[in-house]
Amino acid sequence: MIDNRRTLQRDRWRELDRVTGIAGIVATVVLFAPIIAISTLGEPGFTATPEQAAEFFRNGDTAWVTAAEATAALGMLAFLWFVAGLTTLLRRAEGEPAWRSTVALVSGVLVAAYGVIDASWDAAFSRGSELDPAVAIFAFDLGNLGFANAWLALASFAIAAGWALLTGRTLAAWWGWWVIVAGAGLIIVRFAWESFAWTLPYFVFWAWVIAISIRLLARPTVSPRSG
Repeated sequence: MIDNRRTLQRDRWRELDRVTGIAGIVATVVLFAPIIAISTLGEPGFTATPEQAAEFFRNGDTAWVTAAEATAALGMLAFLWFVAGLTTLLRRAEGEPAWRSTVALVSGVLVAAYGVIDASWDAAFSRGSELDPAVAIFAFDLGNLGFANAWLALASFAIAAGWALLTGRTLAAWWGWWVIVAGAGLIIVRFAWESFAWTLPYFVFWAWVIAISIRLLARPTVSPRSG
């Protein structure tokens, strides 16, 4: 009976490994596919002029862009599943008090909430043909500054998750340091948000998400603790 319970418990943790890995890969694909598609409309840089912002939103006043924005929001919900699964695994590995895993969970929820709730660009695209440049640049900057602030929440998740990985010692240390470095970089680039320097730590972070998702799918990562 005890052996059966242990087997069932182990199977449940392995199921969580798989679900978390799938969620991480789905989140990355579903989030970036629409973002890349929307960028083909001629998205200007963060320092766009009002006229450039207005033209961008006018170009995006189409049904497929509306669908793409909704798809990106679904990607953020998938990221929330990844965050919930990963922090559950980290909590078990970290042991009590599992405060690092808790910080990672709350920070990840903030990131997902931003991705679902922020509708500044959605609203601008839906009225793109009617926007004057002053309103367009406000919506454009509002979306970009919200995105830049989200880097800080993403950094908090990355650093807390990496620290929990180092504490739990269920994976090689470089898994933890990889995401910690990405998180530190996201904090630094927030103070130079108008440059393209943000792309480096941002994509380093998402590369880590893909890598650890594959690792979770390949074989169990967190072994059950005794007791």
